Amino acid sequence: PLYEVLRVVDGDRRPTIGLAYAKIEAAKKIREVSPHYAHLALDVVEDRWDRQMSKNLHMAAYYLHPTYHYAMELSYDDDLTATFTRVVERLSRSAMDAADAIDQASSNLSTDVNYKFDIFANRLHCGR
Repeated sequence: PLYEVLRVVDGDRRPTIGLAYAKIEAAKKIREVSPHYAHLALDVVEDRWDRQMSKNLHMAAYYLHPTYHYAMELSYDDDLTATFTRVVERLSRSAMDAADAIDQASSNLSTDVNYKFDIFANRLHCGR
């Protein structure tokens, strides 16, 4: 996972910020399993992450990334939901714009899940 973090943040292509956050979180879990060596490199990555990156913006992007949103059931994570709301409120011109943006994001995420479920159900039905 640490190698994947380095590839994402130092690659030729510009990584999506949600993907960078997901890779950092996966690398942190490795440190819990193998603390003796993982902490050496991960401490450097986390230090730079804390100093130079906007964690809230990365967390909001991670929350909105469909791959992680549904696989990890992020809509039930209170910290991520609150962070997403704070980011939207900070970037919005008014409270009304923020509320509209949050509603639209929620609607798009639920529409996306319903669309994928319909495709899955149709494939199951056609396979019979």
